[in-house]
Amino acid sequence: MDPAKMNLILKKMTDARAILIKENPFFGHLAMGLQLACAPCGTACTDGSRLIFDPDFAAKLSGMEMQFVILHEVLHCVLNHCTRGRNLNPCIFNIAADIVVNSTILDMWDKKTVFIAGEEAMHLAPDGREGCRYTAEEIYQMLLQADNNNRNKGPGRKENGAQAGRDHPGASSFDRHDLWQGIADRTRLQQEWDGKIMRAAEACGDSCLGMPRNIQKTVQALTKKAGLDWKQLLHDFIQYDLYDYTFLPPDRRYAHTGFYLPAYNPDEENGSPQDIWICVDASGSISGKELSSAMTEIQDALRQTGLKGSISFFDCGITAPVPFETEQEIKRMTPAGGGGTSFRIIFDYMRAKMSENLPKAVLIITDGYALWPAEEAAMGIPVLWLIHGTSSAKVPWGREVRIDLT
Repeated sequence: MDPAKMNLILKKMTDARAILIKENPFFGHLAMGLQLACAPCGTACTDGSRLIFDPDFAAKLSGMEMQFVILHEVLHCVLNHCTRGRNLNPCIFNIAADIVVNSTILDMWDKKTVFIAGEEAMHLAPDGREGCRYTAEEIYQMLLQADNNNRNKGPGRKENGAQAGRDHPGASSFDRHDLWQGIADRTRLQQEWDGKIMRAAEACGDSCLGMPRNIQKTVQALTKKAGLDWKQLLHDFIQYDLYDYTFLPPDRRYAHTGFYLPAYNPDEENGSPQDIWICVDASGSISGKELSSAMTEIQDALRQTGLKGSISFFDCGITAPVPFETEQEIKRMTPAGGGGTSFRIIFDYMRAKMSENLPKAVLIITDGYALWPAEEAAMGIPVLWLIHGTSSAKVPWGREVRIDLT
C-alpha cells in the first residue's frame, strides 16, 4: 500500500469524524471509540473495536458518504449487532441489521434515501415500513417469511419486499460483517459499548434529545452514566492532525491480520509533541476552581497522551510560554490574569514573538466568551478549542471539544 495514499485516506476518515463530533456529538464521540485502520477488505467493516476501510473504496466516497458509512458501522456497535444473531442465518441477519441502521441514519438526517458509492442504501423492511421501527431480529423473521413465500410460489412469482439468501438483491455492497463471526468474547464487547454509550450520553446532554427513537431506547436501558474523557479526543487530534503517520510497515502486533494500522513517524525537522502551545483563559469570567481544574486536566493529559509543550495564561494580555515536560513543572506554574478576554492576543503574540519557532499546534482552554479572530490569524497552525462550562459559544473554526471543569 502507498503510504501517501494511506495518510490521505486516514485524513479523510478523521475529518469525517470531526464533522460528526461537531454536528452530532453523541455519535461522533462513539466513533472516537473505534480504532481507525485500513485493510484490503473491499469496502468497510467493524469488529466492534476497529473501524476499517479499504483505501480504494474510501477514495470513492464523498465527505457525506464517508460520514454515512462511519455512522453505519457505529450503529451496528450501538445496537449490538456485532454480538447478536449468533444462532441465526448470518447472511439474512446481516441484511436485517443493515436495513435497521440505514433507516436509522435516514431518520436522523431527515432524508428519504441516500446513495453510497452509487448504490441506494436499503432501508425498508419487507412490509414497506422504515427499518428503524423494528429490531434486526424482527426484520430477520420478516425476511425469512418473505423468502419462504417466494420459494413456495416458484420461479417468476416472487413477492415484493426483500429476499433473504445469498443472492439477495438488496445485500449491501458498501459494508461487510464477516468479522462478527470471529468475536470471541461477545459479553465483554457488549459491556464495553454499554459503557461508551453511557459516557457519550452524559457528555452530550441535551444534544441527545433528538436522537432516533430506537437509539433512545438503547440509551434509556442503560441506567448508570459516567463522564466522557476528553483526552481521547485530544489524543486523536495529536495523532492524526499534527504528525506524519505511515502505514508501512504495519504494526507487528497486527501483521498476521492483514490490517494496516498507523505507526507514529514524526518528522524531526517539523516538530514533536513538545511543540504544542497551551493557552489557558485566566480572565475575570473564570473562577479559581475552574483554573485549578484546567491545570489538573493538563496534568492528566500529560499522563494519558504524553502531552508536552508550553503553557501561557491570557486575558486581554498573555504571559510568555513556559515549557513543561513533567507534572511537577505544571504544578509550579501560577496563573496570571483577571481582566477581560481576548483571543486575538494569542495569535498576535504568536506572530510577533514565535514566528521563527512556531508551535505545532495551539490548544486553547476557555469558556469561549470573547470576540473570535479570523481563521487567518492562526497562520495555518492547527487549533483545538477546549470550551468548558455551560457556554453557548459557537466555535467558528478549528477543532472543538466540550469539557467540564466544575
